[in-house]
Amino acid sequence: MQPKVFISSRLEELEEERKAIEEAVSELRNHERLPFTIWSWEHAKEIPSGKHPDTVQSEGVHDSDIYILILGVEYGDFKYGESPTHKEYKIACRDVEEDCILIFIKEAEKREEKLEEWIAEIKDKDKHTSKPFKNPDQLKNFVKTRLRDLWNKRNQKTDIPTIQTVLRKGETREGDFFKKEPEWIDFEEGFIVERKEVGEVIKKLENDNIQLVWGESASGKSVILKNIGFELANENKDVYVLELKKHSRDEVKCYFDEILMSNDEKAVFIIDDTHLQFAECERLIREFKNRELKAKLIVGSRPIKEIHGEHPKEALEFEYLSKTSIRAGDVAETIIRRTLRREDYFSDERIKTVSEKLEGYKKDLWHLSWALKAYNPEKESVEEGDVYEKIRDSIRRIKLGKDESGEDKFLNAEDIFLPLSIFYRFEIPIERKFLEDQLEIKENKINQLIELSEIIETEEIGRNRMLSLIHSSVAELYFKTYQAYPALGDKNKDKIIDKCNEDLQYCLFYKYITSTDTSNASDIFVHFGILLGGIFVVTLIDKLLGDGKVGKAISDIGKVDEVVILLNKLVEDKKVEKAIKDGIEKEDIVHKFFDTLFGKKVENAIK
Repeated sequence: MQPKVFISSRLEELEEERKAIEEAVSELRNHERLPFTIWSWEHAKEIPSGKHPDTVQSEGVHDSDIYILILGVEYGDFKYGESPTHKEYKIACRDVEEDCILIFIKEAEKREEKLEEWIAEIKDKDKHTSKPFKNPDQLKNFVKTRLRDLWNKRNQKTDIPTIQTVLRKGETREGDFFKKEPEWIDFEEGFIVERKEVGEVIKKLENDNIQLVWGESASGKSVILKNIGFELANENKDVYVLELKKHSRDEVKCYFDEILMSNDEKAVFIIDDTHLQFAECERLIREFKNRELKAKLIVGSRPIKEIHGEHPKEALEFEYLSKTSIRAGDVAETIIRRTLRREDYFSDERIKTVSEKLEGYKKDLWHLSWALKAYNPEKESVEEGDVYEKIRDSIRRIKLGKDESGEDKFLNAEDIFLPLSIFYRFEIPIERKFLEDQLEIKENKINQLIELSEIIETEEIGRNRMLSLIHSSVAELYFKTYQAYPALGDKNKDKIIDKCNEDLQYCLFYKYITSTDTSNASDIFVHFGILLGGIFVVTLIDKLLGDGKVGKAISDIGKVDEVVILLNKLVEDKKVEKAIKDGIEKEDIVHKFFDTLFGKKVENAIK
């Protein structure tokens, strides 16, 4: 089957955009073997005898599988009531499946009144999702992603993102050592160091179809998992990647159900960030084994003892899996060597000297990446201050693309990265509405940073949208940079500390817990519980719902570290304590706390 795509738009006004869609279809066909074809007005210029052009257009829409509508500034000729494009849209609504109607609206300062009315009508009906775009290149990328997803949904029967989608295959043309996340082109052009563990895991899959890749935070697990996916996709496997931090719990549950329905030998499912929903992943692995599925499953995790402590009473599914351990230090030397060779053409002796000076950065690959960015060839070493200076400048000048004259455009993100870094260093997302309402961060800026993959947005049923940074190590580095430079984000620092008379971190958590839905308060304690160990949460809940002596609950825990100190200060306040109690009673807290691996204890504590 060759799905037919119908392009609907004003012809002359949106000529470049139409060409961009044709290129998107051509690239999917030639590079990814997705057999889409195009029906467009240009291909129907020879009108059959006796047929009106409108009839040909109508038949074209009717006979197509996917309808793409592009709207710009002009509405079109409405001498007979509606423009031809508007009529085509109505035919599509009647004849084309709802999820195969794709609407893209070009950003513009002013549109014709009739078009504004039509766009408002589309949005009011909320039947078809419309997506804004800036230029033909961006439109092409959006169309490729949607067509790819539609193909996978129809043919692989799963909505889980493919490795091609995750790595943005065909969407970027230039490789780089220092992208926030690796892309297909980076693997193709050798910007990613292929570690020996990639081949080891692929080899192990031949004998055991479930594999565990584990390592400390920022050890390179995620890159290895994507590298494995890249290699297997090139072996004609159908590879799907599920990064749990990028999806809500509701989405993850649906995706896991889809995985358990798959019995295709060609299918490979890669799951990253399992520590965020550990018990749910345990259940997936158990069911995957019990059903003896033919598909393959690869999961990435932090070390087991880091999640549940040294002496769990019950053995975990993860402990019986075929494991591959990852350490940042194993690849740090190669990354340094390859970067310096490619960027500065250093000799082996010079590289060795520089590598020794970078020793303190090798345990965290995010830290190492920033140290290499900050490296000055005229100096032999990189000081911590050099790294923070580089991060400060980067936060203030995030590349946004080019303006109409071809000059680079930049975005200053110091206001939004401040609260995100404070929260996500503990892997806690923050409510978007809070940032917009309380800290007055502009909606458009948030959308731009999401589009640039600088921040992640998730949404659960019945909850406001949540935002996070891409990694806790990135958040930690940003947070330390804000501490090093008092003027960085100073306006929002003042808003956060306003009348609080405490440190910045405490004030933000306090403001957030006491001014947003109480569900957020319970969420914070879920995340802290996972971080510190389930027994912390059990003790805390027992006290909260028992005699209410929260302070004593925390003092009973032997892990006196930054988190405990922060919590101790927070729960001394009656408003915070009440918010936590209300949140626990309101939410399905047992389900959430299962992910601390002490769910049964929690259930007993609440009962």
